[in-house]
Formats: sequence, structure tokens, C-alpha cells
Amino acid sequence: MKILVINPNTNPKNTKVIADAIKPFTPPNCEVECVNPEKGPLGLESYYHNYMAAVQVHKMVVEAEKNGYDGIVIACYGDPGIEAVKELVDIPVVGITEASYALAPMLGTKFLVIVSADTAVPRQIRYIKSLGIPDHQYAVKPLGLTIIDVMSDRMSAKEMISHNIEKQLKDTNSEVVVMGCSGFSGMRTDLEKTLKIPIIDPVVAGVHLCVTLINMKLSQSKLSTYKTPPVFEIKE
Repeated sequence: MKILVINPNTNPKNTKVIADAIKPFTPPNCEVECVNPEKGPLGLESYYHNYMAAVQVHKMVVEAEKNGYDGIVIACYGDPGIEAVKELVDIPVVGITEASYALAPMLGTKFLVIVSADTAVPRQIRYIKSLGIPDHQYAVKPLGLTIIDVMSDRMSAKEMISHNIEKQLKDTNSEVVVMGCSGFSGMRTDLEKTLKIPIIDPVVAGVHLCVTLINMKLSQSKLSTYKTPPVFEIKE
């Protein structure tokens, strides 16, 4: 089984963090490759960045299916371009955000999403609402850092995350934490030891959900929502 994990930003440091987080949790007989595009934004902190990155991701996904990958994981919180990716290929496609939000309600009544920048909060609220998750089941709180900040000093970010989670758990009465940024990947184990609560690392969740779909021989429906797009001339 081969899964391609795509980090939509162009920061190889971020891609390595993702790969290192997945490695201890890689399922047996599963090969996971983590890549990022050569062109596009260094970090994704807006809808504009997401749309720019998605164009490159779409090209990579089509090639991945041709090259025999069994599944795709989009490893950026917010799942940029996920709908189009599901249209373009027949193999299973999982976004780390949708995977996290599928798991979180199973582990407690209310989950806390810790995102990086303040501007990520409204984007995540819109996403969560689009999935039909009721307001009483979640809270979204920012760390106040960009993904570039997080990648430049992960130790300081980890300390901020720990203090932030401890405070927000009390303020929001949450029972589960979702790490709302791929740059937070790999911090879960230490934070769980300190905070004594379930913490979802989204890149790990994404890979395992993708493996489950492959093993169950399931993929996105092509009947309507993710039907393969008609072929039109595209002028560049």
C-alpha cells in the first residue's frame, strides 16, 4: 500500500516535520511518502494562499494516481483544494482537517481546536459548520503565530501551545484537543503526558483514515458531488 502525503506549502522543513510525526504511527505494510510542491506560498495563512497552493496540489495528485499510489492525504489544516482533488482522482483522498473532525466527536462531548494565527479561527469555524458539527461540540482558539513563526522556533511554539491548551480547556470545558496546524505535528506525545487528555495529531489521523478507506475498498463517490469534471479547453 502506497500513500502520498502532500504538504501544500513549499517549506521542506514543514514537510519533514510531517514525515517525522507520521513515522512512528505508520501502519504495517504501508509506504508513506511526504512531499511538497516546488512552486507556491511558503506558508498558508489565508484563502488566497490556499487557492494558490491548490493549483499545484491538483497537478501532483493527478500524477500520483498515474504513478500507482493507493491514496492521497492533503496535509494542511483547512484542506485546501480538497473538493477538486476528490473530483480529479478515483483513489481515496483524505484531508487532515476532515479526518480530525471525524475522530474528535468520538472521543468527547466537546473538542478544542488550537490553530496558529488569529485569522485561521473564522476559516475553521466555517469549515466545521459546513460539516454539520453543532456549536456546543467545539471551540476554536488561536496561538497568535503564523506557520512561518511556528517552523522557525518549534520549542517556543510547543511551550505556548501547552500553556494555551491548559487555559482554554478550562475556559471552554473541552475534553479533547485537535492540533489545528501541520506545523504542530509531532508534539502530541509530550503534550498528552503533560495535559493527560486525548490529543489528535491531524497528519496521523489523515494517514490512518486513508488506510482505513483503502482497506475497506472505499473512495469518494463519483455519482454527483465529486463527479469527474468535464474536459474543457483551459487557456494559460
